Amino acid sequence: MPGPGPETPSAQKPTEKQETAPIPVALLLPSQSTPFARAAEAVRLGFFAAHSVANANLAIQLLEIDDNVAELRTALATAQKHGVRIVVGPLTRTLVNALGDGRVVAPLPVLTLNLPESDVAVSPQSLAFGLAVEAESRQVVRLALQDLPPPASTPANPRFLILAGESPLARRMATAFRDALRDHGERSTQIDVHVRYEFLQTLTEQLAALKIDAVFCALDARETAFVRPRLPRELPLYATSQVNLGGAESALLAPDLDGVKFVDMPWLIEPEHAAVMVYPRSDVALSGELQRLYALGIDAYRVMIEWLAGRREFDLDGVTGRLHVDRDKSPRVERWPTLAVFRSGKIETLEQIQ
Repeated sequence: MPGPGPETPSAQKPTEKQETAPIPVALLLPSQSTPFARAAEAVRLGFFAAHSVANANLAIQLLEIDDNVAELRTALATAQKHGVRIVVGPLTRTLVNALGDGRVVAPLPVLTLNLPESDVAVSPQSLAFGLAVEAESRQVVRLALQDLPPPASTPANPRFLILAGESPLARRMATAFRDALRDHGERSTQIDVHVRYEFLQTLTEQLAALKIDAVFCALDARETAFVRPRLPRELPLYATSQVNLGGAESALLAPDLDGVKFVDMPWLIEPEHAAVMVYPRSDVALSGELQRLYALGIDAYRVMIEWLAGRREFDLDGVTGRLHVDRDKSPRVERWPTLAVFRSGKIETLEQIQ
């Protein structure tokens, strides 16, 4: 029997150069001239911290743009032209929304660093990943309803109170709390919080007229600490990660937040978490909010690696929380942060019902 013929070009073994050629990827962030420069730098530091630990043969291109739709379109086209396999970014909701509503068509796979306002995929091969406070608010409602016993009968009045701050972020949290409660068949009453001492007296009077099972705090840490002393100690309080400033500031406020349950990422509240211990901390001092963005950069890198490998469904024990991707069911990376409570001046993590 004759031996095999000569190898065709398509069957030839790749050269050493081909075997070791790094995979080109791009990290797309706001430029240093934008108001988002510090946030972008935190994400960049986290992304490259993850790369320093990973054994991945990648060539990372850093692309910086203004918060401008035309620049986003140009950056994506340039990345495609240079053979980039995936773009991680953009970071701002404005540009992520532009991808989601069709103003910008992504010509290559994209892993965003924020969540669009709609569930529409930003491209057929995209994933949306981010730390949106609305997602945390929905998770807090679900966890609270698991905690609390259902009413014996349909209550005549709403059994949940939402305390809403004055900032745009607080308004977004309040809306998300209200919508999530409504989706679970629950109604809510909202009281707008003003950080003035005369407000505390009116709050006490308003609470006396209500029959409330729990309170959802659409507030930041200082606002929550301001109102907490006027709320009954036995009344369950729930909040998002906005109630945890992180570091020394959080420790100062913790005694005034006693009993408040909230969700936050392992990176800030579980230093002994297995995934957290793998990655280096930033050499640059970062606030709690910038630490979250540093952690976002770490987990974005890890999700990108899985996505590059062609995995459409996978789970990660992330530094931002438990992550789940099922691209055939949702264009979003589902993130489940850790449930915790302020107790005796410290933060304690709590078991969650899955």
